[in-house]
Amino acid sequence: MRLSVAIMAHPKRRERAEQLERELAAMPFTTVGIVYNEKGEEVTPHEREWHTGERSLRFGIGKGEWHLVVQDDAVLTPNFYENVLGAIQALPQKTLISLYTGQARPWPQRITHAVNKAIDGDWLRFWMLLWGVGLVIPTDHIEPMLEFVEGRTEPYDTRVGMFYNRNMMPVYYTMPSLVDHNDDTASLLGHGILPGARVAHRPATGLVTWTGTVIDI
Repeated sequence: MRLSVAIMAHPKRRERAEQLERELAAMPFTTVGIVYNEKGEEVTPHEREWHTGERSLRFGIGKGEWHLVVQDDAVLTPNFYENVLGAIQALPQKTLISLYTGQARPWPQRITHAVNKAIDGDWLRFWMLLWGVGLVIPTDHIEPMLEFVEGRTEPYDTRVGMFYNRNMMPVYYTMPSLVDHNDDTASLLGHGILPGARVAHRPATGLVTWTGTVIDI
């Protein structure tokens, strides 16, 4: 299976993006690249995010069967490549995978309740993409998804999730989370101002054995 990766990055975080690129390049991904934001104050923060996110998604076209997009403030967990590969192979259906389940927004109590019912190797399932920190998408979904959301104004993760929602394909969330979030890095969108607001539920600590169990959020 061929897996490509794009790092969705802002020039302010170049050092972190390049470090993440080195980490990923040491793994057997087919292609690893950084896609930097090129927009300034002439557009809204959400439009800047989408500008970078769209190009990060397009980066994967023609490079493999599956494509990963990780944001520049993502933190990779141990056995990252092996766990991503295993998650794809264990996925109940061909659809979008989120590698991150957050503790704060949008529904902390509801999400925590689902997480508490899961053991390592289970899946969480929901009909939207709630976070964009790390995702895995079938490469042949990229162009139809981008065409579907063309002209929309919602945030990056919402736009991507809308395609799956409208096509009755749920998003599957790995449990444990395969990426964490660097809580010391300030959000460029103003999210998670309080300490600890932007961290993952149960980051992976080693190789995951996938159970096939699915828990709805």
